[in-house]
Amino acid sequence: MENSVVDLKQVAHFSEEAARVSSMFKSDQLQMDVLLLNSHQYLSPRVEPISDIIYFVLRGEGVFEVGDEVLVLTRNTSVLVEMGVSSGIINENDEQLTVLKIAAPPGIHLDN
Repeated sequence: MENSVVDLKQVAHFSEEAARVSSMFKSDQLQMDVLLLNSHQYLSPRVEPISDIIYFVLRGEGVFEVGDEVLVLTRNTSVLVEMGVSSGIINENDEQLTVLKIAAPPGIHLDN
């Protein structure tokens, strides 16, 4: 297997028109994207049918709709969204929001 190195600065480009999702890595067991939301942009709630998701805030503050809950996450905080639960993100602030999204099948075991 060849190692892949991705620089966030190379893939993270904000758009004035809409929130942006940029892929960083994808394999059979894992996917990692960076989500980029300018002020007052959003990603509509949707259900991930085959993966658990972890959202990790790198920069800014966002409102995360996870199932019936509404959570405010700030820099260096994260939330786990289990498979089959809807999730969406709203940036209600004037500052840009950068979030890592990691998706993997539930029950995956990684060897140490």
